[in-house]
Order: sequence, then structure tokens, then C-alpha cells
Amino acid sequence: MVKAQQVMVHYAQVIDQMLETTEQLTTDLNGDYELLKEAIATDTVGDISNDQWGSIKANFDQGVAAYQKNLAEVKAVRPIAKAMGIHHLLLAAYTDYVAGCAQMAASVDATAHTIDTAAFTAAEKQQDDSSLAMNKQIARLSQILR
Repeated sequence: MVKAQQVMVHYAQVIDQMLETTEQLTTDLNGDYELLKEAIATDTVGDISNDQWGSIKANFDQGVAAYQKNLAEVKAVRPIAKAMGIHHLLLAAYTDYVAGCAQMAASVDATAHTIDTAAFTAAEKQQDDSSLAMNKQIARLSQILR
């Protein structure tokens, strides 16, 4: 295999792993997210048990750490030349997504049993917006990597 092909294969593997990891983390954290979102919507945040608060906070913090590790791997990979611009846009969108995840985790105070709803909602919007931007760049990348 030519060096350029090796770079392309490695790059595609790293991006694919980023997507798989992100999808798995999102799936894993969705139950906690839905619980908090429902509690905010129905004004039942006070009904969340002590055990649930601890579990949610731990899961969110572990998720953020995994997202940040994933981000570091994407930052470290060398993109193929023709994907350089798209890679930078994808990296910016993913960086923004990870920041939104961290902001959401920070909005949960398991000790005080509260949620900063403004920060939670802003983080949710940030994640949605950056997901759209990521999807756009992934679609562009998939055209190049064929």
C-alpha cells in the first residue's frame, strides 16, 4: 500500500471510531439525559433520588472524559491533504459538541440536587447545533474517502 493510501485508511479508521464512540456514548447517556429533561419539563427535579443524582453525575462526568479522549484522538490524526479543510471544520464542530457535553454535565449539581436549567438548555442547543455541523462535514468526508 502506498503511503498516501495508508494515511487515508488510518484517517478513515480514526473518524469512524470517533463516530462509533460518540454514538455509543450518546446512547449510554440518553437515559440520564431524558430523566433530567423530563424532570425539568414537569418541574419534578426534587423527586430525583439521591442514588439517581450520584449515578447521573458520575455517568455524565465519565461521558465527558470519554468524549474528551475521543476529541484528542481526532486532533492527533493526520488528515489526507484533500480533506484538510473539511477536517478542520469537523474538528471545530466536534470540539463545540464536547464543550456542550461538558457544559451539560456541569449544569447538574448532584450535591445540591439541582440543575441549572438555563445552562442545561444552552448545552442541549449547543450539542444539537454542533451535531448538525458534524453531520454536514461527515457527509462531505464520506464523498472524499470513497
